Amino acid sequence: MTTPLVWTDDHVSSEDMLYFRGDNAYVWQVRKWSMNIMVYALTTYYVRSIDTLGLLDKLEEDDDFGIHTVQIDNKRVSRDLLDSIVEIHFLEKHLGISSRRDVTVLDIGAGYGRLAHRMLGALPNISRYLCTDAVPVSTFVCEHYLRHRRLDDRAKVVPLDEIEDTVSAARVDVAVNVHSFSECRLPAIDWWLSLLAKNNVKYLMIVPNTDALKTKDGQDFTPIIEQHGYRLKAAEPKFSDPVVQQYGINPVHHYLFELREHRSG
Repeated sequence: MTTPLVWTDDHVSSEDMLYFRGDNAYVWQVRKWSMNIMVYALTTYYVRSIDTLGLLDKLEEDDDFGIHTVQIDNKRVSRDLLDSIVEIHFLEKHLGISSRRDVTVLDIGAGYGRLAHRMLGALPNISRYLCTDAVPVSTFVCEHYLRHRRLDDRAKVVPLDEIEDTVSAARVDVAVNVHSFSECRLPAIDWWLSLLAKNNVKYLMIVPNTDALKTKDGQDFTPIIEQHGYRLKAAEPKFSDPVVQQYGINPVHHYLFELREHRSG
C-alpha cells in the first residue's frame, strides 16, 4: 500500500518543505514551456468565462510559501487558484455541489491541501473536508497549511493508519483524487477503491496526470475502478475550448465516477 512509485524519500527536498507552494513536486508552475505568462493569461480569461460561481473574484491569492503568481486582468492568480476553480466548476456542473447540504469530502492524496483550502473557501455548505496522503511529509505539510489558513474547524488531516476508521465513521459524499492515482501502484489504487466502495462513497472525481487513467508506468487502472462498482458518470477535457485545451495550463482530463452497486459496510 505504501510502496512508492513516484514519491520516494528524495522526491521532496528540504527546500520544497520550506516553500511547498513553489514550483516543485506538489504543483509544477513554471518548469514547462507551456507555463509562461501568456499561458497564464489565456487560462485566466478562460476561467473567468466559465466561472458560474464567481470564484475568481471570491477567492484570493497571496505569496505565502513560495508560490508563483502573475497579475492578469487586475487579479493575482496562480496555478493553484486556477486549477482549483476549474475542478470546483467540474463538480458544480455534474453534481451541483454548491446546492447540496452538509457535504463531506474525502481528498485522497491531498498534497499540501491546495484543493481543501479552495473548496472550503468557495463552498460554505461543505461541513467536513478530510485530507489524507500516503506520503508522511505531505500529511505534515497539509496539517500545517490548513491550520495556517484557519480551516482546521472544517478540515481534518487524517494519517494513513487512521483513515479506515475515519471513513467508516463519516458519511463521505464525494471523494477526490487529483494527480495522485497516476503516481500510485495498482495495489494501492485497488485498496483505496475497496475502502470507498465498502463505505458507500457515491462519487469519485479523478484527475490523472495525462488524458488517460493510467499510472506513471503506463498501467491502466480503469478496470480496478469498475471492479469495485463504480461507473463513469462524466469525462471531459479540463478546458472545454479546444484551443485552451491545447495551450492552457496542464491540459489534462477530468473524470467523475458514481457507485452503482450498494455495498454493505
